[in-house]
Amino acid sequence: MLKARWLNFVLSLTNKIYERKQLILKGVGLGVVTNMGILISQEIFLGFISFPLYLGLRSAKVTAYFEEKGGYSKISFDYNLRRILTLTGAGVIFIIWMIKLLLIIFTPTVFGPLQLYKVSDLRPVDIMESDIVISDTQVQTARVVDKMVVPELTKVDKLRSGNYRFYGTGQVETTVVVFISDIQTVILTGEIDKNGEWEVEFSREDFKLSEGNHQVIAFSFDEKQEIRSNSSPKQYFKARTTFVDKLIKNTDVFINSSIIVVIAVGVLLTVLTL
Repeated sequence: MLKARWLNFVLSLTNKIYERKQLILKGVGLGVVTNMGILISQEIFLGFISFPLYLGLRSAKVTAYFEEKGGYSKISFDYNLRRILTLTGAGVIFIIWMIKLLLIIFTPTVFGPLQLYKVSDLRPVDIMESDIVISDTQVQTARVVDKMVVPELTKVDKLRSGNYRFYGTGQVETTVVVFISDIQTVILTGEIDKNGEWEVEFSREDFKLSEGNHQVIAFSFDEKQEIRSNSSPKQYFKARTTFVDKLIKNTDVFINSSIIVVIAVGVLLTVLTL
């Protein structure tokens, strides 16, 4: 009995939608806009209340009383059309949300744990060729020796993990100090081997570089003698965001936008098929 009343209400609302459609076709001016707004609202409301009915009641079992015919008749075409549109739209939304859920579950397994960031009032360190300020007291007070070999950046590799590895040459058996410009200045240190070569790695787990060009400055530091070289000339490298990074970063925006588009297209198709 409840199902029959529910069906009657859905069919009654469907009939009102048809009447509203006729008013739109016959109307002019502002009245058309008003009726279009009411029509879209009715379609959305009908989609919500009819969805459980569409799941449990097939079109072959649906009949309605037609006054012009003076009796009951099947309305399989109209009911089936709306049933297909509603269930298809709901199915697409369900699939999109399932993809979102799978990304949330499996992304940490494949690409590492999702990072949580704390917002604080941090100010970037100013980098100048003549005076580079960092927290290490020895480096701050180290005497600049012109004869020391100025380190040179020779290559930058981006690893599959998303980290960056910097290669270069410099003063043998000293420490290389590398500065990378970003919202906050990144400081990397590494040892220069007996062949005068060094490499340092930037880990994205500690800090994620923004997309674009970044300035790199380096100098050699001898901790025993408390001396350092002049700063190297400014060099630049470009950080690029991969498709996977963009997908993970914008998953919520993409999923929610897709749902809005699906709903809008579904409403439009329903209006066009009236």
